[in-house]
Amino acid sequence: MKKLLLLIAIVACLSGFRAPNGNIISKGDYVDKLIANLGEPHARIHLGTFRYPGNIYVIREAWTYRIGQYNQRFIVENSRIVADDWSRF
Repeated sequence: MKKLLLLIAIVACLSGFRAPNGNIISKGDYVDKLIANLGEPHARIHLGTFRYPGNIYVIREAWTYRIGQYNQRFIVENSRIVADDWSRF
């Protein structure tokens, strides 16, 4: 049982996108970590501003990076990474 928990903890820690300099960028991190490791995005697409009850505004953007032959896309909400996706072309 302890080995299973250790394995789950290791997989949870290592899940995420590995930047070319070796740092792991995962969901929930601030975009400061993204900019520090990858620089400014190749494309920054505004996906809209949403208003929730109580005057809470959410700004949603898609940040696209070109790393080697891969396109890495991050969905950012209020300076936090919410999702990431990659494609080869």
